[in-house]
Amino acid sequence: MRDSVDFPQKYPIICAIALAFGSAIALGISRFSYTLFLPLMRDDLHWSYFTSGNMNTGNALGYFLGALTCNMLFKKFKLTHVFFVSIVLSILLIVASGLFTTVPLIFICRFLVGTTCTWVFVSGGALAAQLGARHSERSGWILGIYYGGVGFGILLSSMFVNTFHQVAQAQGYEHPWQEAWWGMAIVATVLAILLYIPVRSLTTPIALPKIGQSVPLRKMQPMIISYFWYGLGHIGYMTFVIALIREIGFTGNSIDYFYGLVGAFMMLSSKIWSKLLDQRKDGYVLGSVAMVLTIACFIPAMIAVFGDAKHLATWQIVAIFISPMLFGSSMVSAVSATTAFVKHNLPPEDWVYGIRVFTIAFSVGQILGPFLVGLISDLTGSLGIGLLFSTLIMLISSLIGYRQKAIASVG
Repeated sequence: MRDSVDFPQKYPIICAIALAFGSAIALGISRFSYTLFLPLMRDDLHWSYFTSGNMNTGNALGYFLGALTCNMLFKKFKLTHVFFVSIVLSILLIVASGLFTTVPLIFICRFLVGTTCTWVFVSGGALAAQLGARHSERSGWILGIYYGGVGFGILLSSMFVNTFHQVAQAQGYEHPWQEAWWGMAIVATVLAILLYIPVRSLTTPIALPKIGQSVPLRKMQPMIISYFWYGLGHIGYMTFVIALIREIGFTGNSIDYFYGLVGAFMMLSSKIWSKLLDQRKDGYVLGSVAMVLTIACFIPAMIAVFGDAKHLATWQIVAIFISPMLFGSSMVSAVSATTAFVKHNLPPEDWVYGIRVFTIAFSVGQILGPFLVGLISDLTGSLGIGLLFSTLIMLISSLIGYRQKAIASVG
């Protein structure tokens, strides 16, 4: 038993990687693989962009419900128990995503998996913060590894979603994307088995969560507002960028490579931003991350609006592939930035509270993002215009994020 207790102290990076497998399941697979599924399901089920976006709006509504209820769960159950049970539920809902072809039932699946993946992500984030507190010299790296797990899930999705779809299509299945969902559920199950023993060893209790009285929300206002705009802006890219580059003319393996770059650079983001996450106690990291994402959104949107899909110049193709590198290198670092801000500025008993507050702000933005981008794209007849809207939103997020000061310096 003692070895189990000592495991996180001896092998913190293994524990961080195991936690990262949870974020890979919760967000990388159950949530963001939808970006690859969307064009397959849209073509088969004849959805508009508005309907397509509303599926992620449903997912974000579930995310919001999860954020509202996670504090209640954490008071009643151990963080590790919430983490494990929510992972199992998420995998079952990945399976359910391939069972239906009607919009209302698929919407319900997307809604429910949004709730369970939030429970995984927030409990995993709190466990990662706890682990980082025990290894302060590597705290930023540990958080980066955990949130970089989302990128690993996206990378796996880029490798397997279209492969499973093509195999099912060759076998003559009526809706081959359904079999692809089930294939991804198998991938998620393998990750769940691998993470179980290291995460189970994270038994050291953290300070009990409470209603955060010690730090008024007004002192975190710019950070919270910036994170709301980030949630609204980034989700448009994650929902529609694959559909956009398909419209531009990308097909087959080039789409997998594009999305794989998002995932691969998410995994690298733990190293790219870890020093700043350790050093900065203000909103500088969130502002910088949002600025990089602004550029990442702007590139494909501008090429889609003003370029010629049939005659793309070499520099345009190169620029399009730079976009997922920029986006992947920074997207989950926004989440790391808010968690690091909480650790730097709030007492341990308020960590779960602080993560929950930011998750709620983030999820409200995500509810609006896919709806607005899908609506704008349908009204203008241009998905590029919809992504330009996301670009503007990310710029606003960046500018507000830079305004946040460290709590100690806030009057």
